[in-house]
Amino acid sequence: MKEFPQDVVTAPYGTWSSPLNAAEVAAGAAPIFDAAFRGDEIFYSTKIPTEKARTGLVRTSLSRPGDSEQVIPSGFNIRSAVHEYGGASWALDQSSEVIYFVNAADQRVWQIIPGRAPHALTPDTSGRIRYGDLHMSSWGLLCVREDCRSTRRERAIVLLTKHGTTNVLSSHSHFMAWPRLSPDGSTLAFIGWEHPNMPWDGTTLWLVDVRTPATPAVAALSGDGVERPRRSDPGMPSPTDPGISLLQPEFTSDASLHVISDHAGHWSLYGLDIDPVAARPVVTDARHAEAPVQLDIDRLRPVIDTGEEIGGALWQLGTRWHLNDGDEVWAHSQGATATLVRRRLTDSPVALEPDQSSPSSDPAAPNPVATPWETIDTTGETFGTIELLDLGRTHLLLTAKSTRRPGVLYAVDRVTGLFTEIASERLDTHQGYYSRPQVGELGGVPVVIHPPHNPRFAAPDDELPPYIVSIHGGPTGQATPEMTARTSYFTSQGIGVLEVNYAGSTGFGRAWRDRLRGGWGVVDVEDTVAAVNGLVAAGLADPNRIAISGASSGGWTVLSALASTKVFACGTSYFGVTDLMRFVVDTHDFESHYIDGLVGPWPAAQDEYITRSPIRRTTDITVPVAVMQGDRDPIVPPSQAQEFVDTLELAGVEYIYRLYKGESHGFVRAETIIDSLESEFGFYVDVFGIPRAHQHG
Repeated sequence: MKEFPQDVVTAPYGTWSSPLNAAEVAAGAAPIFDAAFRGDEIFYSTKIPTEKARTGLVRTSLSRPGDSEQVIPSGFNIRSAVHEYGGASWALDQSSEVIYFVNAADQRVWQIIPGRAPHALTPDTSGRIRYGDLHMSSWGLLCVREDCRSTRRERAIVLLTKHGTTNVLSSHSHFMAWPRLSPDGSTLAFIGWEHPNMPWDGTTLWLVDVRTPATPAVAALSGDGVERPRRSDPGMPSPTDPGISLLQPEFTSDASLHVISDHAGHWSLYGLDIDPVAARPVVTDARHAEAPVQLDIDRLRPVIDTGEEIGGALWQLGTRWHLNDGDEVWAHSQGATATLVRRRLTDSPVALEPDQSSPSSDPAAPNPVATPWETIDTTGETFGTIELLDLGRTHLLLTAKSTRRPGVLYAVDRVTGLFTEIASERLDTHQGYYSRPQVGELGGVPVVIHPPHNPRFAAPDDELPPYIVSIHGGPTGQATPEMTARTSYFTSQGIGVLEVNYAGSTGFGRAWRDRLRGGWGVVDVEDTVAAVNGLVAAGLADPNRIAISGASSGGWTVLSALASTKVFACGTSYFGVTDLMRFVVDTHDFESHYIDGLVGPWPAAQDEYITRSPIRRTTDITVPVAVMQGDRDPIVPPSQAQEFVDTLELAGVEYIYRLYKGESHGFVRAETIIDSLESEFGFYVDVFGIPRAHQHG
């Protein structure tokens, strides 16, 4: 029921009462991860808050989206652990009723027909062999397989048949993503990369002939080692530039595909023609296989270039920024906000005159080519993020978050462009209390501002609001304008939130991302302080009541800012990195060389590892610190948090420390979310001097 307050109460910031309490934030969270069509039916995976936040699978339909049922029985939890972050953990067989999924507890691939009991497709290895990036083909289920039975992780692209037979198709790279077979089944395409690169640094598009057991590589389009401008500030490490990030290959025919590349300064969608199978000799002996042909980046032809980013940081396998069916391609374009675009593939690209070129963040980038794409915008909403999920015969499936709505699963009509709501990530009845995000720029840094907002309260005219500066993770994440319950928990009680897209953030081109290379813990802090100074200069915040909060890599920036500046009254770190030397030893394979690009390679950058680590700088911290940590975190182990608070104790720094049992890198249990939120808010109330007894109801 909508609330219509009769009178607006004047009360100090931080004392406003709100129905968006921590319990409601935790109970209402049911994020939608993936979705797919099977005829008129729609399947989507989502968290089930009432069942210890396990991920289940819901079946509904395009014609009756209000009717739904859970498909996966209790006791099963859909989640892959490949690369620790998982992704693409289930797939539909379009030729039958079978659904394949990865079970979190044992990492086996299971299959189920709705209404029947599931049964395992792969052997039980106690979770030591994992599967992820599931993709159904006409020949079987494609997966990335990760073997953890030795100290060195071994990965391969495999094809699983419905009887459980495993066929290894390729092991050309240490890391692999997006396995795709051409329509005729002759060619495997995937993206691979090697240490020390991350997938947003430099990757290779592999094309492999899978007609024979020799499985020789046909060709490779490599973004490794390409010369690019890079950060080279005096006194700052300047790591070798990694090259070009190629993402998400999708076949459009037996001899052509689409792939994302950022070689022109931002991620855009390109086409690539490859040799047809008839032109390739069949190799039956691997010893006689020729070396793969090295394709040149100039072979890529523009398909859609919006001047913004079609692409992003691959933290979870299976992420898609474009979908096509041979007739048209749909894409998600991301700048400060998100846009849905479409191009009919019968249209041809048009060369631009030099003065028509879109501005590029890379001065060495070639002039872009105009492609006849169109924006699909029938909702009138400003979307912060869009996730493309599936392209059906009549509709497109996507999730979107906007300035008006939390996450929603939509079916978009391919003819009219109309959005039909299928499911919502939240069931709140208090959306009038949600924040009202504003996109802007402060101190030359892109930001999202969430001023305090509560329809029942206003602050005294002479009071400036306290603010929390929110630092996203990654550091390749992006703050976007969207309604979130977590942010609104603070803003509806009278504390503003400022989200900062510091150097390293995605959504603003390669040059902005690369500004952080070698400068992590320095440049991100400088950008954050510049944004805060802009907020204060604009008269929007009380300079004496500004906190900083972040998770994972955002926690690192929080602690680095507390140690190197006097801007913040306090800070909260959620499972943040505190010790670089311990991180590179203790963390998992996927991120074990991440610091090479962010700070510098070990041991050449040893001095930077030591001097920048917050655990070595606790004597420079003079304000209270809150530390939140899960005891099962494989990314930032709890030992880092414990050692950090021990050094805070020795340095005489005031702190609170919460260690949550059963939690990993990102809290999911309702009781943990409630306690951490209430603890964080209470921490700010105490530091800011907001009297608890005077909070208004």
